[in-house]
Amino acid sequence: MSLNLYAKIEPYIGFKKEQEELHNLFLEKLLNLGVKKVLDIGCGSGDFLLKAQKSGLEIEGIDLSAKMVQRAIQKGVKAFCIDLCGFNKKVEAAVAIFDVLNYLNKKELKKFLSCVDNVLVKNGFFVCDINTLYGFTDVAQGSMIVDKKDRFIALDAEFEDEILETKITLFEKENSGCHTKESGVIKQYYHDIEELKLFKNLKLIDIDFISLFSDLSDKAILTFKKE
Repeated sequence: MSLNLYAKIEPYIGFKKEQEELHNLFLEKLLNLGVKKVLDIGCGSGDFLLKAQKSGLEIEGIDLSAKMVQRAIQKGVKAFCIDLCGFNKKVEAAVAIFDVLNYLNKKELKKFLSCVDNVLVKNGFFVCDINTLYGFTDVAQGSMIVDKKDRFIALDAEFEDEILETKITLFEKENSGCHTKESGVIKQYYHDIEELKLFKNLKLIDIDFISLFSDLSDKAILTFKKE
């Protein structure tokens, strides 16, 4: 995954309204579970960290993008650029918001869930979201153009064989007046909920199907409990 490239385009590709709605749903879920110490896995630029912190949760985040973590820290939250499997604290709940699981293939997902299990206390919770099949085939596929004064972004996404491949092209204007070009590919993977139920240490206890981008369910929020 092109982490640095995605960090550059993330502020310009929109979805703020949908992100805010999803964050509210996650926060409501955590507050209803009655947890206090929380880890945000793939915290990005820290928007959810800040919202949760203001609501009284003891939360910190981790992300593999140093640029994203830097943005988060500037907002006054705790964030670290480390891999989940290197996180050595125990928390009552962990969250992975806005497609984090979909960026992992099946092998990576198995390791990821094992590391989630390791950071949770007994009877701890893991709350995450995944794209539904409809979310991939009818919502995520397609093209997007963002034309700003000093940058031009093109996204072209195609879903095939349960993989969404998004090609990213970024043109940035330099002080000299010339433009630099960067390109990369991001892959996201469809995961069937029935397969996620098979992970032995995390029991799926709740599923909420939601509609962020359409009238039909394009995402599912899953809540697991460590047994």
